[in-house]
Amino acid sequence: MKIRLSSAFAATLLSALLLTGCGDKPAPEPISTAEVPKTLDAAFNSASAETKAAAAAAKDALQKDEQSLALEALEALARKSDLTPEQRDAAGKAALSVRAGILDAANKGDAAAKAFIEEQRARK
Repeated sequence: MKIRLSSAFAATLLSALLLTGCGDKPAPEPISTAEVPKTLDAAFNSASAETKAAAAAAKDALQKDEQSLALEALEALARKSDLTPEQRDAAGKAALSVRAGILDAANKGDAAAKAFIEEQRARK
């Protein structure tokens, strides 16, 4: 069990580092999955129509319990160049939360979560 928790922690930490990039800023702290929709709403309320739509797509996928789609949407959102620091932080925190949920599900034997993680590892 220690190996699984360590790999889950390492993957979450790696995600945080990838989302924040290089620099002096610390990695965002994850939030609970329940907080993700309101966090996205608050951060992207005044965003451009395109960015707001991207945040809504991530939120909708999460609300439909499509974790892998939500994570991919959040990671794409976090990579957008036109985000404010607050928006980038919100997207990063949300992505960390969803990734942690997927890793937890995989560690509990969820075949779809395991397959998604393996697919992501193969792409990177």
